Amino acid sequence: MKNRTLKSESRRRSKAMATERGLALIAVVCFTVIITILGFSLLSLAEGEITMTQKDINKTKAFYLAEAGLSTLATRLHNNETENIEDTPLGEGSYQVDIYFDDDVPSYAISTGKVAGQEKKIKVIVSFLAAPYEHSIYAGNLDGQKWFFELRGKGNPQRVGFSREVGGRDMINGNIHIHGDVTLCEESSVNPAPPPNTYGLKGDVDATGKIDILDSASISGEAREDVDKIDPPDLVEMNYEINNTHNVSQIFADGSINSGYLPGGHELRDVVVKNPSDRADECASTAGDDYFFEPARVTGGGDQKDATTPLHLGSNRVYYVDGDVWVHNKTTYGFLVDGKATIVATGNIHICDNTKYADDQSLLGMVALGKYDDYNQLTSGGNVYFGDPRYGTTYTVSALMFAGNDFLYNTDSVTGGVEEPQTGFSVYGNLNSLNQVSIHRDWYDDDKTNNAKPAYFDSSTSQWISIEDGRALTSAEISTLRHYQMTINYDDRIRTQDTQPPGLPRGVGTIFAALTDWEELP
Repeated sequence: MKNRTLKSESRRRSKAMATERGLALIAVVCFTVIITILGFSLLSLAEGEITMTQKDINKTKAFYLAEAGLSTLATRLHNNETENIEDTPLGEGSYQVDIYFDDDVPSYAISTGKVAGQEKKIKVIVSFLAAPYEHSIYAGNLDGQKWFFELRGKGNPQRVGFSREVGGRDMINGNIHIHGDVTLCEESSVNPAPPPNTYGLKGDVDATGKIDILDSASISGEAREDVDKIDPPDLVEMNYEINNTHNVSQIFADGSINSGYLPGGHELRDVVVKNPSDRADECASTAGDDYFFEPARVTGGGDQKDATTPLHLGSNRVYYVDGDVWVHNKTTYGFLVDGKATIVATGNIHICDNTKYADDQSLLGMVALGKYDDYNQLTSGGNVYFGDPRYGTTYTVSALMFAGNDFLYNTDSVTGGVEEPQTGFSVYGNLNSLNQVSIHRDWYDDDKTNNAKPAYFDSSTSQWISIEDGRALTSAEISTLRHYQMTINYDDRIRTQDTQPPGLPRGVGTIFAALTDWEELP
């Protein structure tokens, strides 16, 4: 009986153990299934994260490729290549750039970078310098009056007395665009831009009217008559009051300075002075404030053709001046300019002293902006007075000069009267005006008054005409004629981004200025 009970208990325990083992197996199987499902889920999630991460990485790479496309575009535009850039392999992907045109000039571009099916797009505005900067001399003649531009002269200047030089042939080394007629007489010439002439400027003359080439005068490039007028830039749209690095008038106003220099330590103390007391006559001759660009300590030395006083304008600066700008000091003959800057005046610009560059990296832009009404019509200012006779004669100037109205040579800024110069002049840069380039360099002695007066040669009648009263000169007056040489050497560094001063007027031109207003597109 006892044995039977033990066997029964043993069978019961065996069944219980078997049941426990079955339950454990089921638990293990279920756990394994759960772990497996969880593992696959985590693996799937990890793969998804890796995929998303890789997509983000590829998008970032695509963005950099789009930037690379824009860098290539900038290089090509600098070389006057304005075609689209086809799909170009680079690294793990590629880029392409599409340029969108407005009036035959690209106004914006979209660069697309591509990597493993991912794309990034960047849109930029493509800006060019105003077309006048492509020329040694540009005159837009906005007034629309009958007007002509004349070159003449023979040989080299001859010294008369201590400092006076008379004669010499006019030479324009670079291209010309005149809205009007052009006359070349005697030995005057238009030649290729000076060496190295990187861009192959041949010395072309374009005129919306006619071109007369008389005597032994010459044009080395093409003489093109009846060309279309170049559209002038919109100076108001430049919004210089906002788009500047130094609002000079505001800086002086913030310092409550009505006359004199900024305090020691200020970055502009050795750059500009406002309404200086030693030039009260000059300041009284203008309607607003006057700002003279010069260091606090001006050094003398040299002669009337020198520029010895250092003037450090700084790098990549745009000076906005609400008033008149002067390059004129009674102690020095001129300024040795270093830096890369543009000076903009809402009044007029008076260049009475010489300017020369201290090195081949320096470049100076000067813009006589003027003031405008609500209809963007010029109401005052906008003139460049060059060699103003009230304060002296300018012999040499290195600058890119742009007049919103007229470029006036040896003209009194107060009376508007023109006086005979003492010598010719040379410019390393250009003369640009939206209206006229008025440079009277032929003078005679009036029979009745014996006073010196300007004249011009009318090629249509072969007569010398008095500018003052429009009559033909007498033979005696013609015998007293004297000419003053003009030499313009185009500075083609303006065509290179690395040497361009900032803030020059922009417009429909071929000289690439910048890619601006970068915008990442969705």
